[in-house]
Amino acid sequence: MIWMINLVGVFAEGMEKDDTWGTGNLHVSDLGASSFIPDSDRKCARQIYLRLNDAEKAELGPGKKLMFEQGHHLEERVIEWVKRGLYSQDNGYYIVGTQINISAGIQPLRGTLDILLTNNNDFCVIDVKTRRGASFRYSNDIKPANKFQIAGYIYALNNLLKQPIRNGKVIEVDREGQNFAREFDFIYTDELKQKIEVTMQELIDIREGYKPDKLYPDIKINQNKGANSVKASLPWQCRYCDYYSHSCDGAIPKEYEDNLGKVVGHIRDGEFDEKYEGISEYIEGELK
Repeated sequence: MIWMINLVGVFAEGMEKDDTWGTGNLHVSDLGASSFIPDSDRKCARQIYLRLNDAEKAELGPGKKLMFEQGHHLEERVIEWVKRGLYSQDNGYYIVGTQINISAGIQPLRGTLDILLTNNNDFCVIDVKTRRGASFRYSNDIKPANKFQIAGYIYALNNLLKQPIRNGKVIEVDREGQNFAREFDFIYTDELKQKIEVTMQELIDIREGYKPDKLYPDIKINQNKGANSVKASLPWQCRYCDYYSHSCDGAIPKEYEDNLGKVVGHIRDGEFDEKYEGISEYIEGELK
């Protein structure tokens, strides 16, 4: 007798359904949408606005839930392994605490830092990130959004501890295993502190109703002997956004999705000649 039960369906149904982020809260990670960060690396501020206003978005499928669950679990394990590794050495470095809630020092943002390290003379704030192998290989420096997030933790701790902390570090772990791990560090400066304060006000403005502009499409112009061809694609912020095509058209509406990455038009005598009707509205102003 074959048991007529769909275990995969049961597995999916049993996964956590709660949105732990909530819709009305600002988080330290939102500092990654700072206007000081270049467009190509910046998180989408419009996405924060949509989240705060409980906008319609794609349902989080079991595959993504599993991916997030794996990432969170690995981050927790990395923190434990760092603790174990430090305790096995006598090198003068000690963990003050892990998973420290620093929300009181950076209101109205919320946040929990992963590791606070000390050598008895100074402190270092450490954040753990997990990445897919392709993403891990793509970058060779600390991501600006991560830097601003860790700077937010330092900003909060300086308010809470009333003593200057200047050192921040991120540990990046390849969750697919091929590249293992690496680390980046930086110094928290007065200039960075000022940028954090400006960004906090930007986030507060969004919470109070300011709706940021949408992102711009990625444009590539191929120089030809005749008319130059134009290729357009979505920025990564749109490609991975749950709000795209639900409550936000993104840089380019979903109706053009099959044409993105291809030639969408040509520049003839200084004018854009569109290949797909209506795409000029989203492309023409970005041609340079």
